[in-house]
Amino acid sequence: MKEQRIELPECTIIARADGILHIAYTDIFLHLEDSKRIFRETRSFSPWEKAPLFLSGTGFTNQDKASRDFNGSPEVLKHCSAIAFHSPSLAQKILANFFIKMMRPSVPTRFFTTEEDAINWLKNYL
Repeated sequence: MKEQRIELPECTIIARADGILHIAYTDIFLHLEDSKRIFRETRSFSPWEKAPLFLSGTGFTNQDKASRDFNGSPEVLKHCSAIAFHSPSLAQKILANFFIKMMRPSVPTRFFTTEEDAINWLKNYL
């Protein structure tokens, strides 16, 4: 499969050729409606029913509690075989680890400081 992408104001969604779904966020604070729109777009765009999910951001991305709850819900997680967070930012690492600890996702979830490590780990969940 050839890589496909869609651009949204909040992020770029990329269906990678290797079978990993990548969501690259902009510097944004997400509210519930933002997360629901991103989820709908991802589901309509993704060629896979279930895939490893690579979440990255170059800026400071955060979300409100309703958005966090939605993103950690069974409705969303049933489409993820694993989730890898990546950011070079210490603040993002703290937020991602908070999400992992508080939400206790039902799928394997980890934070990585390098994209290469994140992708290599996700390939175990194709």
